Amino acid sequence: MRQSASIQRVQRLSPEGRAPPRLKGVRLGRSLALQMVLWVTSDSQVSLLPAPGEILRQDASPSLAKILLIHTSVRCLTVAATFRLCPFAQAEACGYRVFLHSNETLWDIRARRGIMRVGVDYYPEHWEESRWQIDARLMREAGISVVRLAEFSWCKMEPEEGKYDFGWLDRALEVLYKEGIQAVLGTPTATPPAWLHQRYDIYPRDARRYPLGFGTRLQRCLNHPVMRRYSRLITEAMVSHYANHPAVIGWQTDNEFEANLCYCDVCADLFRQWLQRKYGSLEALNKAWGTVFWSQEYSSWSQIPLPWVARCGQSHNPSLWLDYRRFASESTVSFQREQVEIIRRLAPHHFITHNFMGLHDSMDYFALAEDLDFVSWDNYPKGNWEEAGHAALAHDVMRGIKGKNFWVMEEQSGITGWEHVGRRPAPGQIRAWAWQAVAHGADAVVFFRWRSCLYGTEQYWHGILNHDGVPRRRYREVARFGEEMNRLSAELDGTTPNHQVAILNSYEQNWALQIQPQVSGLRWWDQVRRYYHSFRRLGAGVDIVPIETDLKRYRLIAVPSWYILTERDAHSLTDYVREGGILILSPRTGVKDERNVCRTEPLPSLLREAAGVEVDDYDPLGDAQNRIRLSTGEEFTVSVWADALLLKGAEEVAVYTHSIFAGEPAIARHRYGKGAVYTFGTYGEPALYDTLLGRILDEARVEWLTGIPADVDACWREKDGTRILFLINLGGEERAVPVPSEVTPLLGTSPQQGTVNLPPYEVGIYRVR
Repeated sequence: MRQSASIQRVQRLSPEGRAPPRLKGVRLGRSLALQMVLWVTSDSQVSLLPAPGEILRQDASPSLAKILLIHTSVRCLTVAATFRLCPFAQAEACGYRVFLHSNETLWDIRARRGIMRVGVDYYPEHWEESRWQIDARLMREAGISVVRLAEFSWCKMEPEEGKYDFGWLDRALEVLYKEGIQAVLGTPTATPPAWLHQRYDIYPRDARRYPLGFGTRLQRCLNHPVMRRYSRLITEAMVSHYANHPAVIGWQTDNEFEANLCYCDVCADLFRQWLQRKYGSLEALNKAWGTVFWSQEYSSWSQIPLPWVARCGQSHNPSLWLDYRRFASESTVSFQREQVEIIRRLAPHHFITHNFMGLHDSMDYFALAEDLDFVSWDNYPKGNWEEAGHAALAHDVMRGIKGKNFWVMEEQSGITGWEHVGRRPAPGQIRAWAWQAVAHGADAVVFFRWRSCLYGTEQYWHGILNHDGVPRRRYREVARFGEEMNRLSAELDGTTPNHQVAILNSYEQNWALQIQPQVSGLRWWDQVRRYYHSFRRLGAGVDIVPIETDLKRYRLIAVPSWYILTERDAHSLTDYVREGGILILSPRTGVKDERNVCRTEPLPSLLREAAGVEVDDYDPLGDAQNRIRLSTGEEFTVSVWADALLLKGAEEVAVYTHSIFAGEPAIARHRYGKGAVYTFGTYGEPALYDTLLGRILDEARVEWLTGIPADVDACWREKDGTRILFLINLGGEERAVPVPSEVTPLLGTSPQQGTVNLPPYEVGIYRVR
């Protein structure tokens, strides 16, 4: 059942402002637990907010049509009975009764108005129950309002096959809920219990077809029918038990999904079935893949291998490889979908998310996210990035997966590492990273983890508390962020980044370049970084989006090597330029079709008319270098790849100055329709991108901030014409940062003569009029 809300006005307050009547009650269908209180606006639109620790009171303004949310120590009652009214505890409202009717999920309604949250990943099963109350109190005092639980607890919830024990989790949730803390539960299928492995061989096989054994996590083939069956069983048992629990607000599927790159017999059979559905006949497959090469034509579906290790290493047919990558990704999506369908059926009022891994690229994150309400991801700046500013890219990639705000489900809160550990976050860094996430579109920051574990592989993956459980600097830093986040929630609710520049992202392009890298430096994320970090240095915000998005939203789009170019993609990009957009193309665009077979047209093949150029010759430079000179006289070093461009209507922007390509065009611009295409035939040093992209931003009439220091992240969130500027100093030195005129400080110091001085790891947040 899908639910929505409508409002019936019961009594209007008098102009004299007499005390409002108590809220009459809420009617619910099918035993849904009321886990929210309501925000009622004058135009009778409803969104939902969490109930624990909050009550409603009237607005002091003359309209009296709004109900303001304020924090108190009073807990609201829940309603779980079918069609029965129940009053709120000490809740006052402006005389409205709310009814639910079948239309959309409660989460859909609540999502109309964002809810800023601070959370933590908590593992009560790792600690004595006598400690739980202490932890919950400390969480509340730190401003924490949500926890993630149970994603690695299958053996605790089903210690024996078919025998479920949720008692320990019930007690943990009760302790947390009494402190006003709600929960996101994780389906525990990333860690199947030992009894399941002992009875069934569900281990994945590597490319040499060796089984991966028990002792870590993810030791399961997501296609194995036994794994699928037990995944459904534990998911259904969990969701049935917690569908109406007042503390539970949503679900995380599994943990950090990857493509199911398994080489077992089950996967081999399913891959052949997948190919049969796609191609219909062996004749069509042989033609699509070009299996006449090396005498590989197939006369039976059973002859088709997975791309396992062969005598020639991994040099399988590139078309087979790409289809296998697609199949492996779809296998994971299919596995998750089974869990999502169970949750939707049993708990339609709960949200569903998954903790993605930033720039991880083994699978199609766009497809994985389709079934989810929003994306979450795991952010470890000190462990994963050479500098914390690079986390900005991953935040923007994650926001672009569904084109909406996201959660950080694991935010670094200390030293990280398994056998080897990383560096300690400097004082202030944890808070700065958290605010950076919010600046890029996070509506919740959930820190990993609450307390450092005493045992297991992640003993040294530190949490907010050390092993001794004593609150120290990291706790105080998180508590400071929690207080600030909760205080600014009303300002930030419903705001989102909104940019005029985009970079296209495609996992299939990435896979195709992994299958045939050609030269070092042609890697997908390296190309994205070149554009992204230049835009960031210039002060322009960026969205990272799929080509299927509404491209006309953007004034400027940069396209990394669009190696596999379909007719549909070519039409989308051409139409974008024709209607007035400015497009930047990269080397190795239009090389292949969707079969991973080389195109016969001159490069950039289907885009050559819009680009006004053809690639006359190319030189795979790799680590070798060349030089180019812009038409304005500046010279820069280039490497990785060199396309010699033949101008077919385009104008020269830069030429090579060395080697056999000396004097040949390296970069060109072509006016097409109402827009323009810039074709980059090579990859340059950062200064080249900063110089040219700055000019292209001006040509595209993009608004961008100037004078931003390299280690300061400057971001906007906005809503209804109100803009919030975030300035985060991610470096260890004080920085002077220019700000627009007429700003109101929400956090940090007031500007002096148009400049804000940010100490190391300090944050400034400003409302811009």
